[in-house]
Amino acid sequence: MTNTLRLRKNLLSLLLFITLLSSSSVFAWDGYKDNGEQIEIETYDHEGKGEGPVEYYDSETGEYRTGYLDVYPGGSATLTDDETGEDIEVQMD
Repeated sequence: MTNTLRLRKNLLSLLLFITLLSSSSVFAWDGYKDNGEQIEIETYDHEGKGEGPVEYYDSETGEYRTGYLDVYPGGSATLTDDETGEDIEVQMD
């Protein structure tokens, strides 16, 4: 195999890996509520829109909860708790 073909094969493999990695829309992150309490977003499927359902851990209550997260440019977001309907302002860590 020539160097050009080997390089092309490696570049295609890298491109495929990057594409698969970036297409995954489920991830987790840590942040803080506006009162300073930590919040951990455990699962977040933004469906390519920057918003979607989440499961999160609230260190203030010590509970895992579900809600809907709407993320804005710059790392801030509004989390609406499914059970209480409360809107919680959060900032990514």
